[in-house]
Amino acid sequence: MIADDSYRREYRYSGGSWLWLGLAAPFVAGLGLIGRMALDDEVPVIVPAAVGAALAALFLLVLRLIKVTATISDETHLTARGAFRSHVTAWPDVQGIEIEVNPGAGAQGAPGRIVVLYDASGRRRILPHLNDRNTPDLAREVAALHEMWLRHRGETWAPVPEAANKIERTRRHPTPLVHIAVKAMFGGLLLGIVLFLLALASGVYDGPDTNPLADTLFHPMALCMALPLGAYIGTFVIGAIVRRR
Repeated sequence: MIADDSYRREYRYSGGSWLWLGLAAPFVAGLGLIGRMALDDEVPVIVPAAVGAALAALFLLVLRLIKVTATISDETHLTARGAFRSHVTAWPDVQGIEIEVNPGAGAQGAPGRIVVLYDASGRRRILPHLNDRNTPDLAREVAALHEMWLRHRGETWAPVPEAANKIERTRRHPTPLVHIAVKAMFGGLLLGIVLFLLALASGVYDGPDTNPLADTLFHPMALCMALPLGAYIGTFVIGAIVRRR
């Protein structure tokens, strides 16, 4: 939901009842499990009590995330309100408001694009509920916030090198490095499976005479675990070095 007047804008969760429908099944299942454990004489009383407390805490956390979190702007500052803590940034301290690729975009239901704020210390903050799933016309809303920032940041505003460099680096490499590393990991896993099948077909694992080097390189654990992990770490390290140039 967006509340908009001349200066004040609010962005809150606007998913409607779909979230509650999605949470209903696991919560009902959890209540059923608690009931079964409570009726089982062999299960200590503390176990269903602990599970019930954890389920209640999870429900309250989800409720707070929905009802409390928000991004709020007014004449003087931009507020990123979290579930337990709010960050208020005065307009002169804002260094940039950017639309970026969400590092968690691969998860089901996660937004593909999010909006982040860079402050004068170079810190990057995600603005709650400003994303392409919750805000239909994301580019227009970000443009409105950007215009408000330009209007209220003051004549003495100047870019901070650390923040400016971070923004420029992100613009130059918009795809999160973790996305590339995960793809490399799955590529390494696929390559490991192919090499394992080729080794199996060529008889590398057969016969009494063994080659220690071949046994190590073509061991199933090396091909299906070490190779993907190495691809992930190698891609992440090399990518981090390249992106800092």
